[in-house]
Amino acid sequence: MSMHQYKVTIGGIVQGVGFRPFIYRTAKTNNIRGYIKNSGNSVELLLQGKDAEITEFLNVVKNNRPPLSRITNIDIKPCNDKKYNDFLILKSEKHGESDSVMPPDVAICDACSTEVFDKNNRRYLYPFTVCTDCGPRFTIIESLPYDRENTTMSEFGMCDTCKQEYFNTMDRRFRAEPVCCPDCGPLYELYNGTEKMQSKTPIKDAAFALDSGKIVAIKGIGGTHFCARTTDDDAIIRIRKILNRPYKPFAIMARNIIEAKKIAHISEKEEELLLSPQRPVVILEKKKGLSDNISPGLNNIGIMLSYSGMHHMLFYYSKQPAFVMTSANSPGEPMAVNNEDILSLNAEFSLIHNRKIKNRCDDSVIKLAKNNVSFIRRSRGFVPFPVEVKDTGRTVLSLGAELDVTACVLKKDKAFLTQYIGNTTKFRTLEYLESAIYNLMELVRADKIEAIAVDMHPSFNTSILGLELSKKLEVPLIKCQHHFAHAASLQAESGAERMVCITADGVGYGSDGTIWGGEIISVDDGFERVGSLIPQLMPGGDLAARYPARMAASILSKKFDQSRLYEIFSSYFERDELAIILKQIEKGFNSPLTTSTGRILDSIAAMLGVCTERTYEGEPAMKLEAFAMKGRDTIDIPVLIKKKDDRYMLDTTEIIKEVYLKKDHHLFHDIAASAQNAIARGLCRMAIKSAQDKNIDVIGFSGGVAYNDAIISTVRNIAEEEGFNFITHAKVPCGDGGISLGQTMIGASELE
Repeated sequence: MSMHQYKVTIGGIVQGVGFRPFIYRTAKTNNIRGYIKNSGNSVELLLQGKDAEITEFLNVVKNNRPPLSRITNIDIKPCNDKKYNDFLILKSEKHGESDSVMPPDVAICDACSTEVFDKNNRRYLYPFTVCTDCGPRFTIIESLPYDRENTTMSEFGMCDTCKQEYFNTMDRRFRAEPVCCPDCGPLYELYNGTEKMQSKTPIKDAAFALDSGKIVAIKGIGGTHFCARTTDDDAIIRIRKILNRPYKPFAIMARNIIEAKKIAHISEKEEELLLSPQRPVVILEKKKGLSDNISPGLNNIGIMLSYSGMHHMLFYYSKQPAFVMTSANSPGEPMAVNNEDILSLNAEFSLIHNRKIKNRCDDSVIKLAKNNVSFIRRSRGFVPFPVEVKDTGRTVLSLGAELDVTACVLKKDKAFLTQYIGNTTKFRTLEYLESAIYNLMELVRADKIEAIAVDMHPSFNTSILGLELSKKLEVPLIKCQHHFAHAASLQAESGAERMVCITADGVGYGSDGTIWGGEIISVDDGFERVGSLIPQLMPGGDLAARYPARMAASILSKKFDQSRLYEIFSSYFERDELAIILKQIEKGFNSPLTTSTGRILDSIAAMLGVCTERTYEGEPAMKLEAFAMKGRDTIDIPVLIKKKDDRYMLDTTEIIKEVYLKKDHHLFHDIAASAQNAIARGLCRMAIKSAQDKNIDVIGFSGGVAYNDAIISTVRNIAEEEGFNFITHAKVPCGDGGISLGQTMIGASELE
C-alpha cells in the first residue's frame, strides 16, 4: 500500500490538556510519521502513512482522547509536503486556525494529590503539584498559543529534573506548562496582619491559625478566599463585618464527600458534581446542626470540595471537617488577586503565593432542578469553554446588564462567555469587565468585531462602556431590551425555533420606559411582549427594592384607605415616614411603574415578616422560598388574568391583598407557599394562553425567578400537563449572568 500525507487541523479543547503527547504516542503506536504543533488556539498535524494506519490513528484520537480534552471539529486535507522519517512535536505558531479555546482550570488529579502526600516523592507536601491532566489553565494564560512562555509560569525557570519530565514524551508531565517543584516553582508565605512571618511551613501554620479561631485570607488559583471554622460563630461574624455582608450566604469547603454528607442532603447527581474535575460550589439542602450564621434564613448551603494541592494540605494539617470559604471582596467589588490588595483586606492572617493570577476566576455555583444542572454562576472550571449555538456567521461582542455581569463574544456558532464579573456600578468591577473583554477577544481570536450589543438601559455603565467601544472599534452599537435578551439566551442554548418565554426577575428597562420584570415574551421571528404582571408603583424608586414593605404599601393602597394603611404598616415605618410614602403613592412622585416579579415576591416576604430589608441581591425572595418550604396546607389565593391592549395581565394586587387578609387565619408558612404558587400559576396561564394564540408548543422560563424551585416546578408541571414542551437554562445562568449570550444573538440578527 502506498504512503499518503494529510494536513489535519483539530479544534476544541486541545491545548493544555496533554493532547500533543497523546498524539505523539498514538502516532508512534500506529506507525505514523509527520508532526504536531500548536497553531493559534488549535493543533495542526501532518500525517504520513498508509491510509489504513491513518484511519486507525484518527479513530483512536476520536475515541480515546485525554480526559480534559474536547474535540469540536477535525479538518482533513490531502497534501504533498516533504517526507518525514519520524513523528515530531514542533514549536508552536502564534497564528493559525481559531476554532479552539483554552481549557478551563480543573481540580488536582488523583495521581498528583497522591504524590503530594507521598513522603518518598520529591513533590511531597508541595501545593503547586500538577500534570497535563489537572491544575490551572485559564487563570495563568497571558496569550496564545498555550506555551509556558505565554503564561504566568514564565517567571519560574524549570529545574533540570522538571525539564526532564517536561521534555520526556512518555512522562505524564510532558509539555505540562505549569510543571514545577519545590526547587523551581511558586511558594507560599504567611503573614500575620501585614507582617511576613518567618514560617518554613506556611500552610501548616495557616491551618493552626484556623484551628485556633482566626480568619485567614488564602490566595488560591483564581483569586482569594476568606476562611474560618464553620463552627466558630464569632469568626464568621467578624468576616461579615470585614466584608460588609451581614446576611449574604457563605460557601463552605468540606474535607471530603463523607464530611459533606454530614452537613447536607446529597443526591447521586449532586455527588457527581461535587467530585467532578470542575469542583463547583453546589447548592444543597442543609441538615440541622450547621451554624445559622453561614446561610442565614435559608434552607440550603453552598458546598465545594478541595480543588488544589493547597486545599488538600490545609485539611491534612487541620482538624476541621469543613471551612467557611467565601470570596474575599466587598459587595460588588472584584475578588482580590494582587498580594498588596490581599494584605489590605484586614484578615488576621494571609496565606499568599508569588505566582501572578492573570485572569481572576470566582468559584462556579450550580444547583440541580429535577436533576438538571442550573448555573447560578458560570466561572471557574467552565470558562472559557464556549456554548454551541446556531451558526450566525457573525462576530459580536456583548456586555451584559448591570449586576451579575458576564460579557460574551459570539463567533459564528460558538458563544464564549467571560468568567463571572459582578456588579458594574462599582468602578473597579467595570475596569475588570473591560480587561476581561480584551483578554477574551485575544484568547478566542476575535479580531474583527462586527457589532457591540448592550442593555437598552441608558444609565448602565455597561451601556456607556459599550458605546465607547463601538466608537473605538467603529462598529454599530445595538441596544437590546433586557427580557428579550433573556429569551434570546434561552433560545440560543436550547435551539428552540419558536417558544413563549416567561422572563421573570427583579428589574429590566422596558421598551415603554417602565421597569419590567414579569413578562411573557413570544419568540417567533422576533420578540413580542404578549403578557405581564399588572404595573405597580415603586414609592421611592430603589428604596422600594431595599425596603419591600414600601412596595406592599403601594399595592395595598389600591384596596384600603389611608387610615387602614396606617394601621397595617405602623410596625414597618414611623408615622412621618409612612406619610411621605403614601404621599409619593398618591401623587406618583419618584414612584416608577414596574411589572417586576421580584418586587411582588419581596412584598410577600415583607408582609409575612420574613425579610423587611434587602441587604444583598434577591435576599427577600430567597428567604421567602426557604420559609415557604415549611408550608403544608394549600390556601386558595385567586389568580385573576385579564387582557388589555392584546396583552394578558396578572392581577398581583389581588394576590398581595389575599396575603394580608389571610394573616389572621392561616399559618404564615402556608400563606407563603400558596402565594408563590399563585404567582407561578398566573405566569404559566398567561404563557399557555399566549402559546395557544400563536400555535406554539414550547414554553420556556428565564430570569432570576427561575432559581425558585417551587415556582419553576409548578410552571413545569402545569405546562407539561397541558401538552407543552417546557425548557429552561442548563448551559448559562438563568439570571443576568446569562443575558450576554442573548444580547449577542440579537446583535447578530440585527446585522442581517
